[in-house]
Amino acid sequence: MKFKNKIIYSLVLTLVIGITSCKKTLDINTNPYTANKVDPKLLFGYALTAWDAAKNGGDVWIPVMLMDQSVASGGNFGWGAGNVYDISPYSTGNTWNTYFTGVGNNLKLAIKTAESSSPVNNNAAAQCKIVLAQTIYETTTLFGDIPFSEAFQADLFPSPHYDNQKDVLEGVLSLCDEAIAQIDPNSPLKITDYDVFYKGDMSKWIKLANSIKFKTLMVMVDKDPTKASAIGALLANPSSMISSSADNELFPHYTATNQENPKYRLFNQYTNGSNLWFFANSNVFDYMAPKNDPRIPKFFDKGPDATTYKAVNTEEEADGTTSLISAYLYRKNAPSVILSYQEISLLEAEAYARGLGVPQNLLTAQQFFADGVKASMDFYESDPAAVQTYLTTQLPILATATDPVKEIHIQQWIDLMDRSLESFVQWRRSGPDGSEVPALTLPTGAPAGPLIRRYVLPNSEITANPNIPVPQPVYTDKMWFDL
Repeated sequence: MKFKNKIIYSLVLTLVIGITSCKKTLDINTNPYTANKVDPKLLFGYALTAWDAAKNGGDVWIPVMLMDQSVASGGNFGWGAGNVYDISPYSTGNTWNTYFTGVGNNLKLAIKTAESSSPVNNNAAAQCKIVLAQTIYETTTLFGDIPFSEAFQADLFPSPHYDNQKDVLEGVLSLCDEAIAQIDPNSPLKITDYDVFYKGDMSKWIKLANSIKFKTLMVMVDKDPTKASAIGALLANPSSMISSSADNELFPHYTATNQENPKYRLFNQYTNGSNLWFFANSNVFDYMAPKNDPRIPKFFDKGPDATTYKAVNTEEEADGTTSLISAYLYRKNAPSVILSYQEISLLEAEAYARGLGVPQNLLTAQQFFADGVKASMDFYESDPAAVQTYLTTQLPILATATDPVKEIHIQQWIDLMDRSLESFVQWRRSGPDGSEVPALTLPTGAPAGPLIRRYVLPNSEITANPNIPVPQPVYTDKMWFDL
């Protein structure tokens, strides 16, 4: 059983509001450009709910994971043939509106309210700025040039100026710096009960802000090598960033009705709770199978007619022997991973392997590499004995590897398989055009031409804002950071 993507995209937005434990934050802002003296924590909670639903629902998660070919559609046996490059205008429109209105605007209103209150709630403002930095990062890496310096200003709506992507990413860094400077760990004023990530632990919010900066700098450095010095400064104090799984930024979900993981909710709505659409893609599986990666049984379920795991190419027709993406990843209480210890550790390994802001050091890179791979396997609850066997017998030794950076990129790609926005960025930043990891090819049924590299602007923005970029970007246009 399958449903056409346009049906899913047009309906998924009706699910996004009620899918998490922040349901009580709804209906708190009748005028989208006026805070109406709402407590900042309510605006913050609403923004988190909308953000999680958007990035892990049918408008972003599904099309992006098919675009970057981390998951296979299964052809007509699964999601449907020829849909990888068929992005619904509902997806681009819903995503744009949610990120700017449901998420960004509510965070800006919360910041304004927190900073104008008496006494000033600096910690709440900082928490909102850090999340805003993350959502702006996601918006620009999906759409490219976007409104930033003039965004969220009622007097400029609906015609804010567009900033180029470099300036937007600089703005992400600035938001994090502002937040760090604003945090007062000794103040009791902060968001706690609506802080689903850290329950008001401001020391962890500082680590998160530094980690966002590091991740953003790693995206920028190939186009702007001057960012290497800032990377080196963060590497000099790794404990200032996410440095253990206890620091992970996770959006929790539960087994209770209306509190489940949004991916589970989607399948529950349309396929009676089972994944019948998406399959193991050779672009991921073929890196894992030869080394008996212990994440295989966590990432994939054997096909109903299979005794072994098996993958297919992006638009290749699946059958009963093809492995599906696992029910484990889509379970009710699976947390949404926003930023993780393994992600930061593997970026640290890459920085040392490349000598970004520090002398190249493959031994130090190896330590972060092993920590990141182990953290990924542990996060997905892989068999401990199998993990240890992998680390001692299968993990590449960077000092003797033909291409140590490629080995790191492979592990980054594997870890991010179920996080489509992050895997899409990782693929594009992993090398110049034609040298990315993995080496993607144009899927069967895709229009002739380059690989897809972005979302395009939604029709609502094109018709309302005379300041949109000219010429308008198309799906295959590269972004500033994408070499």
